[in-house]
Amino acid sequence: MKKNGSKYMKIKINTETGEVVKIKDENGKNATQVSAEEAEQVQQNPNTKNVATILHTHSSPGCVYLISGGWAYKICW
Repeated sequence: MKKNGSKYMKIKINTETGEVVKIKDENGKNATQVSAEEAEQVQQNPNTKNVATILHTHSSPGCVYLISGGWAYKICW
């Protein structure tokens, strides 16, 4: 049986504010926003693993950091 789910995410971030503007899958389908309660339930599940963290700093220069798979990346402006 073939799974048809998404494998990738495209995350667009406003580099001036650090705000996430859009999250879509590789087919252009929008991500679904969930409640804080649902997110907490997912985080508490022992089968859940954190695959990425996005951090924003607003200093000179301002930067967005993505930490994923033990690697850290940054985009500064």
